[in-house]
Amino acid sequence: MGKIHRWGLIVAFIVIILCAYMAVKIVFVEDKSATVPPLVGLQLVEAVEALQKEGLLAKIDQVDSPLKADTVVSQNMPAGEKIGKGKVVILRVSKGGALLPLPDVRGLKYEEAVSRLSEAGFKVNNVQRVTDSLKPVGTVIAQNPAAPQQVAASTMISLLVSSGVTGGTGFIVVPDVRGQEIGVVKEALLQSGLVVGKVTETPTQASPAGTVLSTNPKNGARIPSGSQVNITVARAPKPGELASDTPPSSPSEPTRTEPVRTVVVQPDPSQPQTPEYTPVSGETQPAATQGQAGQQQQQEPVDNTPSKTAKVRYQVPPLSRPMSLKIAITDGGTTRILRESDAKSNEYVSMNVPYKYDATITIYLGGELVWQDRFN
Repeated sequence: MGKIHRWGLIVAFIVIILCAYMAVKIVFVEDKSATVPPLVGLQLVEAVEALQKEGLLAKIDQVDSPLKADTVVSQNMPAGEKIGKGKVVILRVSKGGALLPLPDVRGLKYEEAVSRLSEAGFKVNNVQRVTDSLKPVGTVIAQNPAAPQQVAASTMISLLVSSGVTGGTGFIVVPDVRGQEIGVVKEALLQSGLVVGKVTETPTQASPAGTVLSTNPKNGARIPSGSQVNITVARAPKPGELASDTPPSSPSEPTRTEPVRTVVVQPDPSQPQTPEYTPVSGETQPAATQGQAGQQQQQEPVDNTPSKTAKVRYQVPPLSRPMSLKIAITDGGTTRILRESDAKSNEYVSMNVPYKYDATITIYLGGELVWQDRFN
């Protein structure tokens, strides 16, 4: 009787061990008995049914795609992978909206850029105008999203447009272009936000043919943006023409009919040089010198301007290879580099930048300006 009782206890103990093992396996050991089916290209209903047959669940994310609506574009787990039943597979499903190629409108006039974007199926919803000494007034400097890439037709486009040197509504200083080639001068005036007016040729032997002798208004004059500037250009004199007929190089200078010679007397190196001014005994130092000494003794004032924070957010467009990314800030006339390194495709850049005065943050991708923002 005692032997039977002992065997009963042993059997009961073995049964308990087996039950505990099965419980641990069910609870803590994943049963990888489900296989992820291939779902890309299927309709949403078919994809969900295929997952349910394997004991899997589906989570749906709708994305822009040129594929038919409710078509599976991608899945987060590759087909054929063994996973436990009850796991969730994320399906990216097409919204049915078409992806369109975004044209590159940089360098175009604003009106032409908007027209080209409209023809491609896009709308412009944000336009920022910034001063730029290198781009003519009304020229598109950058766009967001950047091109080339394919984006949804519903994407709204932002443009960065040049307003010239002084913002397009104020006055522009006529640059000094005397002695430069006419082609270079025309481009410089256009980039300054001015319009090239009448070009007059004048015979002269004093300047090379094709170079600018003067402008009207003259250099240094402040005129409204978009004003015309007339140009006088040198040309070789014809037989019988006198070089003395050449007009003055600027409207304010008198005409000379005889060449002027300048004689420079070199000092004798063997003789001691006399200072330009030597005060005699009892004479006070000149006021200008005293002022310079007083300025040297003054201490620079302490800058107590409070700091502010500029938020920089930029996403790199799709790239076939990494490209150089440079982000710089100009704050109170001082420029510093915030980042200069290679950027990957679709990389998202986020940084908070302290500044004190009116600041401008500029982003260059591959050496080209792609965006600019101003903070004040």
